[in-house]
Amino acid sequence: LQNIPNPFTATTDIGFILPYEQNVTLRIMDVTGKVIHKESGKYTKGYNTITLDVNSINASGVLYYRIDTERYSASKKMIVVK
Repeated sequence: LQNIPNPFTATTDIGFILPYEQNVTLRIMDVTGKVIHKESGKYTKGYNTITLDVNSINASGVLYYRIDTERYSASKKMIVVK
């Protein structure tokens, strides 16, 4: 799902839906594809969110995020305004 709010200045929520409990990895990348933030965890079946704080990524402008699971992945674009 798309992060909310987008663009954001302080925090944003990245939502995703899982068909069953599994490990998830979130990667935040700059426009060159360089990973600037990565976090992983085990999430439950159904709707989940990861709250991202702008201070943890230390970047602004257009960024991309990717959610990876054991079988699926999805990428979206987000905008950080500082």
